Amino acid sequence: MSTQPVSPEQLESTRKTAARLHGEILRRLAEFTQDRAADFMGTSASTVSRAKQDLEQVCQLMAAIGMQVAPLDAVVVDREDLQAFKRMAYKYLQSDLEGEGRA
Repeated sequence: MSTQPVSPEQLESTRKTAARLHGEILRRLAEFTQDRAADFMGTSASTVSRAKQDLEQVCQLMAAIGMQVAPLDAVVVDREDLQAFKRMAYKYLQSDLEGEGRA
């Protein structure tokens, strides 16, 4: 268990992240509709509406523990893998350009 105090900057960062998550989920729900979401969940639209009441707190929890949401068709990689990919792409492009100079 952490005994480190949370700085005002960390609190603000968590609040902003939670607000972004909350907004993303609400926008997606508006596009998808509560009725359609309820159909997929096997419940009623009023149940989905009630669940929205807890959504802000859930988003705050997710932000506090460093979690995000992503669409199912998204490809999510961690920062280390992304950096490795960038290095490989850079090396490939560099060698490709050098190869063109010799041709």
